[in-house]
Amino acid sequence: MHQWLVPYVIQPLYQGLTGRRPWSEARRLRELQWRSTDELEARAVKRLRALVEHAATHVPYYRELLQATGVGPGDIRTLADLARVPMSEKTVIRANFPARVLADNLPARRRYRIFTSGSSGTPFELYIDRAELDSLLGSYYFFREWDGTALWDGRLRITGSSAASRFPAYLPRISSWVRRLVTGEWVVKVAGAELSLERFLELVTRLARRGPYTIDAYPSYAARLGAQLLEAGIELPACPRVVVCGAETLTSGDAAIIERAFRCRVLNQYSCWEAPHLAQTCPDNPAVLHVNSERAILRVVRSDGSTAEPGEQGRVLLTNLGNYVMPFINFDIGDLATAGSGCACGRGFPTIQHLDGRTIEMIRTPAGKLISAGTLGNFATFQYPIMPYVWQFQAVQTAADALVLRIVPTERFNSEFAAALRERLRAFLGAGMRVEVEAVARIEPEASGKRLILKAWSPAA
Repeated sequence: MHQWLVPYVIQPLYQGLTGRRPWSEARRLRELQWRSTDELEARAVKRLRALVEHAATHVPYYRELLQATGVGPGDIRTLADLARVPMSEKTVIRANFPARVLADNLPARRRYRIFTSGSSGTPFELYIDRAELDSLLGSYYFFREWDGTALWDGRLRITGSSAASRFPAYLPRISSWVRRLVTGEWVVKVAGAELSLERFLELVTRLARRGPYTIDAYPSYAARLGAQLLEAGIELPACPRVVVCGAETLTSGDAAIIERAFRCRVLNQYSCWEAPHLAQTCPDNPAVLHVNSERAILRVVRSDGSTAEPGEQGRVLLTNLGNYVMPFINFDIGDLATAGSGCACGRGFPTIQHLDGRTIEMIRTPAGKLISAGTLGNFATFQYPIMPYVWQFQAVQTAADALVLRIVPTERFNSEFAAALRERLRAFLGAGMRVEVEAVARIEPEASGKRLILKAWSPAA
């Protein structure tokens, strides 16, 4: 019933009564994705110039920043020109919040206040522009099309905490039973840290009775459940259409466990509160993520701020093209990624090859090597595969020259493998780094509910 009721009755009726256009935005993105890269870049540059002009006139922080560097809206002719705008870090924005980073010409009713989870150790307060909600929701529905899932499919959301597992606050405030009745949407939210294998099986069995379902999950929780299923030799009563991972670094090892246990595709969605629903795995090419350039410009840059070449790792700088209430221009969101190039699928949206973790998941060894969560995951998956012996791992740098690799072992793990792993990891990290391998029953998440793949050492800690 909902296959025809939702697209032909509910969606048009909702948009007509409320004036909101999320599904129209999703349809627009569906068409735009096949435009050329040059055309999509020109569209982004046009919106960027308007945003810079607004910020230079109405946001004190950006007005002074742009004046100091001599950059004006007319100087932004290509995306490469964005490199002339100095990057802004979270600490600087926090120091200027709220008076100097909010637009002085927009009413307070345009502001939607939220807090980030604080996975980096520092919670961050910001405002979303209510005028961009249709774009935000449209991107969410568009990426669901890429999932191959429908609004009326069941959806199990496994997130970091009970608070985080609530339905996103910016979505329409309609009670869950009304959404279920009208759209067929059936969403079950649960905190991953509190989710046992027995409870998980109960939930997916209930969802499977309704029909097709999808799992949205922090990858560490999905991998833990997958490992438990494999270890116990349990098969799901019905497999999900897809597992969509986000919020944490998705390592190749975790992805492999999820694929084996759930017997479905694993997708990576990249989202942050500064610009939700930024990018997602290409539907036709699992090696890359496409960035929704209608919502944001995402730059991967070297340490000097210059643009990274395809295949090169760097910091992620974000420019949200829709938030005029609290602009984010060349904003360092604290993530690492590998720059991408054009995708053979034919979509014109820009790409990143993969996400490599948070900047707080980056260590410098005594030998001068920089190791990210993605680099460590590559070692554990390809260079010295640990999958048959280890369900989960986390590297904790305890001093400048010391690292402990915590692992949740499988039955195949033994002291000989631990010794070999320790020596291989020591060689990988380089001279001067002491390495220990510690078997644990469980790797505890951070206070935010997320699990860090690599925890760097700080002299102040």
